[in-house]
Amino acid sequence: MISESSELLEHYLERGREPWNVSLEAAWLDYELRAWVKPRLPSRWPVRACNIGIGVGLWDDWLGHELGVAITSVDVDAAICRTFAVRQRREGHPFPARVVCGDPRDGVLGAARFDVITIVGSTLAETGDRAALERAAARALAPGGVLLVADVGNRQPPASCELRTFGEMWIAFRSISSE
Repeated sequence: MISESSELLEHYLERGREPWNVSLEAAWLDYELRAWVKPRLPSRWPVRACNIGIGVGLWDDWLGHELGVAITSVDVDAAICRTFAVRQRREGHPFPARVVCGDPRDGVLGAARFDVITIVGSTLAETGDRAALERAAARALAPGGVLLVADVGNRQPPASCELRTFGEMWIAFRSISSE
């Protein structure tokens, strides 16, 4: 069995090998994403928040810090879920996420309802069925809740979105409110 320390070291080494994570484009996308999301976060408290698609977990870390609450973080990859939970605990995150491993399209969120749900980065592209993932997320919104979607790419951007570009990269934003 691999120790937590070995698992975290491998996570940091692997993440550090990926040129994208330290690129100017990644820094630009991160800035634009935070700048777009921050004014759209709920102003009422307490707030229940969820992020779908953990990736390396930096977005989840930021969202928990920004809101000052423990968010729910969802991913289909068991290794990502485990590493993220261990990392937050070992690093002493002040608002450690509740990690849910599974697919929102399969009902892993159960009856939970959120004031804000984010889906950012490559999550929609990797899901295989963007519309189904967005519908599942929208079903988990509390009354008055908002789904904040930020899709990134370098091909044809989606229509009907707020679009920001950097060279050939784009980030497309849209917001979906519950009734």
